[in-house]
Amino acid sequence: MNNTSNEKPEIKAASENALPKPQANPPADAPPKSHQSKILILFTLFLLIVAVVLFLFWFFYLRFHESTDDAYANGNMINVNAAVPGSVISFFADDTDLVLEGQLLVLLDDTKYKLAYEEQLASLAADVLQVKQLYDNVKVNTANRDSRRISLQKAKYDYDNRAQLVSSLSVSNEDFTHAKDDFSIAEFNFKQAESQLKMALDAAGNTSMEKHPLIEERKARVREAYYNLKHCAIYAPATGYVALRVVEVGKWVQTTTPIMAIIPTDYVWVDANFKETQLTKMRVGQPAEVTLDIYGSDVVYKGKVLGIASGTGSIFSIIPPQNATGNWIKIVQRLPVRISLDPEVLKQFPVRLGLSAYVDVDVTDVSLPMLVQRVSDKPVSTTNVFDIDFSELDKIMDMIIEGA
Repeated sequence: MNNTSNEKPEIKAASENALPKPQANPPADAPPKSHQSKILILFTLFLLIVAVVLFLFWFFYLRFHESTDDAYANGNMINVNAAVPGSVISFFADDTDLVLEGQLLVLLDDTKYKLAYEEQLASLAADVLQVKQLYDNVKVNTANRDSRRISLQKAKYDYDNRAQLVSSLSVSNEDFTHAKDDFSIAEFNFKQAESQLKMALDAAGNTSMEKHPLIEERKARVREAYYNLKHCAIYAPATGYVALRVVEVGKWVQTTTPIMAIIPTDYVWVDANFKETQLTKMRVGQPAEVTLDIYGSDVVYKGKVLGIASGTGSIFSIIPPQNATGNWIKIVQRLPVRISLDPEVLKQFPVRLGLSAYVDVDVTDVSLPMLVQRVSDKPVSTTNVFDIDFSELDKIMDMIIEGA
């Protein structure tokens, strides 16, 4: 019994020693409450500064700019067609090739057109001979009329002379009657000669032989045959790169058959499709910046707003939308805005049609017009490769007219 009572105090003391003793001061690694408050205050100030910066950025920049990445490079794509039908005997440019304005692209078989040209030249010579005969008829009929006039004057003199002598019986009645009949016949022959001369003059016309309508008509046909012959050679209408070459040697092409396409490099732009809610302050002439995905943000094209489309893309679709239905849902529409590109930058960084672009427009100046106000009085694009020099042909036709 005594041993048991003696052990209990020892066990109690050991258990008391095992319990942790309360510390008067906190551990050294625990942050103080004042430090936590400083961190919270600094984080709040950081958020306020970010909010102020974002507000200032919106106030001084974003609200004066409209941007979109729904933009694509665009430009002229010239489809090359034949002016006359024929078989292709050779072509001189392929896809991705650079061609210059006036460069030979395709040759067609010109045998048929050479024969037609030579036939028209021969017909011109025949028409010249025919017209010469008309002018010769004028000369013949003029001489005939003059001869008839002399005969009429002689017959009138004989008739008048016998009319004065018949009363005194110096001439017989038979002589007088014959003189009267001869005068009537001479008068009739003279009128007939005048009519024939008038017909000859009408046929010859009141022009020189070179300007006669028959010759002018034939010369026009000769020029047409010459035009067709010359257009068996097809030239590049503009400087650019060849695309979509579909022509092959031996292929029969019509005037509506596409041969190839040429993409000019000097006139390209960007069509940026802005939402209608972004166009409130957009005006023609406002400055813009364009970046293309192919070059990245390092290459920036300076430009300006050239014009805003007069309708959305859906309006010009084959089946325009019909919103007067019970299941109508409002969708924000987009309008294409044409943006010009700096030609100097284009020389260093050429643009291909269809490339994706990012456009940012500065809409600060709202005093500019919303639509284009200037009427264009110059051609947007032009070429002279279809002009035919007829000077050599005119010399040939003049030689035929003079020598016939």
